[in-house]
Amino acid sequence: MMWSRLRMEIKKLPRAQRKVAEYMLENPSEALFMTTPQLGESSGTSGATVVRLALTLGFKGFPEFKEALQSEVKGQLSTLGRLQEHRAKASTKNILSDLISEEMAAASLRLAESNDREIKELASRICASDGVYLIGLRSTRSLAMYMQYYLSWFLPNVYVPLNDSLESYLVSASKSSLVIGISFPRYTRRTLESIVIANRMNLRTAAITDSDSSPLAKVAEITVKVPCVHVAHIDSLMVPFGMANAILVEVANQLGPQALARLDELEDVWSASSVYC
Repeated sequence: MMWSRLRMEIKKLPRAQRKVAEYMLENPSEALFMTTPQLGESSGTSGATVVRLALTLGFKGFPEFKEALQSEVKGQLSTLGRLQEHRAKASTKNILSDLISEEMAAASLRLAESNDREIKELASRICASDGVYLIGLRSTRSLAMYMQYYLSWFLPNVYVPLNDSLESYLVSASKSSLVIGISFPRYTRRTLESIVIANRMNLRTAAITDSDSSPLAKVAEITVKVPCVHVAHIDSLMVPFGMANAILVEVANQLGPQALARLDELEDVWSASSVYC
């Protein structure tokens, strides 16, 4: 992890860069939200020294270095702490533009960790499963229900169990069922437990989460990684919803003619029922 690495590398750093690192380790909460000149001044060095520290540690620049440090800490922040952090940031007074720009800037640094192989593998397992159980609790329940809605167009057994009925759903699941846990920092314990239980019952398991260091990734058979950015006190799922779309499209692609035939049937039903204006 980045903070641990900073502590380990500190003795090897040039004197000026070491002063920056020492200040950051002694004042992590303040340092995480400082600009390059502010951090240079506070550590008794310069903005150029701050940039050189980031480069020495293998980053393209200070923004990427700071984002790596922030991503570790944000998983530990309380909801109140996230709101306080957001209020401390500068704003252009354009609320929508600020929030979307902040989220996309943070997400773009980590989207490269996601790859098509993971998406195709999860889609393949979804298509091959007798039942799909989407475990999404708290804010991620909206993502689980979104995926259930579109998967149910093609697959007959797609479920979003409630928190208090997870075990009963999994006990009745067939052995070829797939349990997909969806969780991001701060990770929900019950989602993690559901994957552990599913493993114990020899069900197939997958995780949709933010990184390989996620507790879900450590217990699931396969992991699809996608960044989840915290906007103030909110767990924003804008980017995870984009990943869900990629998975849903790939499922339809892999089903091929079966998906086309089912959509044709659905169109007939919707037309007969006057579903759309």
